[in-house]
Amino acid sequence: MADDSVIEIKPSKLSGSLKLPPSKSHAMRWLTLASMDEKPTNIEMWEIGEDVQALIDCLIELGISWDGLTLCGGELKKPQSVLNCKNSGTAMRFLIAQAASCNFEIALDGDSSLRARSSLQLIDSLGIDYTKMNTDQEYPVILRGPITKGKIEVDVSKTSQFHSALLLVSPRCKGFELSTIGDAVSRNHSALTWELCKITGANKPGTPWIVSCPDVTIPPDASMMAFAKLSGLDVANAPSESDQIGHYLEQNEIRDSNDLISPMAAWLALGDGGKITGASHAAYKESNRITKTVELLSRFGLKATANPDGLTIPGGQKPKTPNDIVETHNDHRLQMTAIILSSICGGKIRSPNLHKVAWPSFLDQLIECGLQVED
Repeated sequence: MADDSVIEIKPSKLSGSLKLPPSKSHAMRWLTLASMDEKPTNIEMWEIGEDVQALIDCLIELGISWDGLTLCGGELKKPQSVLNCKNSGTAMRFLIAQAASCNFEIALDGDSSLRARSSLQLIDSLGIDYTKMNTDQEYPVILRGPITKGKIEVDVSKTSQFHSALLLVSPRCKGFELSTIGDAVSRNHSALTWELCKITGANKPGTPWIVSCPDVTIPPDASMMAFAKLSGLDVANAPSESDQIGHYLEQNEIRDSNDLISPMAAWLALGDGGKITGASHAAYKESNRITKTVELLSRFGLKATANPDGLTIPGGQKPKTPNDIVETHNDHRLQMTAIILSSICGGKIRSPNLHKVAWPSFLDQLIECGLQVED
């Protein structure tokens, strides 16, 4: 359900450092893999965002045990209710594949934002039966496995999540030949999925293996460094080079890191300007992040032009206090960008808790660094 509440932020002087949240990308992959390991796996996260918690809650509904640190995997059980993926597209796609391996019906749903993001390409590629519970929308959807196809082809031109979902489901299947089509995006995310699969025993994509997970500590989310850069704050726990998954703030070509588009556009507007390219797939996130980033910046009097694969942003601009409430379209990356821009000039932002999807302590940490919020 959309949050219609508003937070008012005063112009603030920020100083200090931010502690990045655990990486959603790493956490969701390890949780999915550990759900197929019959021995306990410790998965340590210093805080858990709502997207990751949605996946955990759905796994619990499927009979997987979790105590906040240790996950005990095994065979999936028929859930008693619809699996609610809330705002998480990653959880939805991973769970679609996991559900497709079962010989019983499983229903999945999400919030209004997730309902606007189609997964039919993934479902069709699996070759399983499905029913839309409402004929005029994709979700809730009832899936009926198991997967019987010997060859599965997946389009990787709009999202890498379909590919990752198929890589991760192999241990629950009899096996299949996996191939991809299209100009791949977010390639490092697919590479991360396969690297973690190999750590747990995988040898070939689509070929089943007996999953054996090590205990893990989830690394910091490198994509969130963009918000530290925009706010001028230091990072207390910067991730290692190997854990950055392509989130390099020095590169404006973001084919493999479209999550950076909104804060990157803002810091380019305040700085030297530039052109963001390789981001056509940003149109398929929680919002169309290309057009909605242009809209967001315009609310602060900042100019940007949408291109088919990104944005062109003039530099040397100064944000102005928005005349109206800034809409965030149920997209946490837009909301977080708006909060930081408001710290410069003030503003009223829709959905003050939206950041908790990925970074629960984001607003509290900013307040500790000097962000002034109207009571």
